[in-house]
Amino acid sequence: MALFALISAGGSPGVTTSALALTLGWPSRVILAECDPSGGDVLAGLFAGHLHADRGLLSLAFDAGRGPDDVTRALWPQLTELDEARERMLLAGLSDPRQVGSLIPVWPALAAMFATLPIDVIADCGRLDAADGPLPVLAQADVVALVLRPTLRQVARARPRVEMLSQLLGGLDRVVLLLAGDGPYAAKDVSRALGVPTAAALPQDGQTAQVLSDGIGRRRRLDSRPLIRSAVLAGKQLRELAGPSPPRPPGRPPWAELTGGAGGAADQGQPGGPAAGLRDTAGLRGTAGWAPPGRGAARAPFRAADVVGGP
Repeated sequence: MALFALISAGGSPGVTTSALALTLGWPSRVILAECDPSGGDVLAGLFAGHLHADRGLLSLAFDAGRGPDDVTRALWPQLTELDEARERMLLAGLSDPRQVGSLIPVWPALAAMFATLPIDVIADCGRLDAADGPLPVLAQADVVALVLRPTLRQVARARPRVEMLSQLLGGLDRVVLLLAGDGPYAAKDVSRALGVPTAAALPQDGQTAQVLSDGIGRRRRLDSRPLIRSAVLAGKQLRELAGPSPPRPPGRPPWAELTGGAGGAADQGQPGGPAAGLRDTAGLRGTAGWAPPGRGAARAPFRAADVVGGP
């Protein structure tokens, strides 16, 4: 399918929050891959630390050195579900930025795997710097979205990053802007200043952003909130840039391409599945989708209904 890389010029424009909002509103099956060299935020943020950091990008990197077939087969056990329908999955990032050295030699293999999966991948690549980072992911991406606020400070930070992207990608044909939050400048002005088209914009929505970034606040009916509504439209606009996504064959289980067709251990609720590891803590009781052990299936603290509608 397609690989979408999100980057920032620094200054905390909200790349991870934007990537997570896009993932929750994406028009097809999607994996959010946290490739930020400074570390992943979703487990400690959205999940508020209630999931063990025992699967994710670092574990997958150990298999990447063995070859592309091994890394693709190893992907499924490293995913964490973001909704009950398992249409949206997370590949959690590093828990310690000192681990990034382990990824440097395997970024090309990981990037090639992301680019050839039969499922869309949104890669949160963090801040674009000249130092070693997930540059192979950017090089393989069908669309590279530079996330920034429409402010003079953010535009000034973005200018050298646009030049870096042009050198890395051999031009700016695959680069677009994703504006996040409020600012004094219109999208057309930002695009004119940077020479890059604006693909979409996400509004300032502090309450929803706090849920996504820190796990704080009510989670019910996120689909009705401004950030997620705009993310649904933004996701469609970004997806169209990469071309239409082929429909899933009738009767085929979700993620069959990654699990050999049977759905895998995760679809059967076995301990190796992405839903495993959710701990009983007071902080999640009463949260939508949360069920303490022994009171029903333990899930990630989102229900599909929270995002795509429900009672």
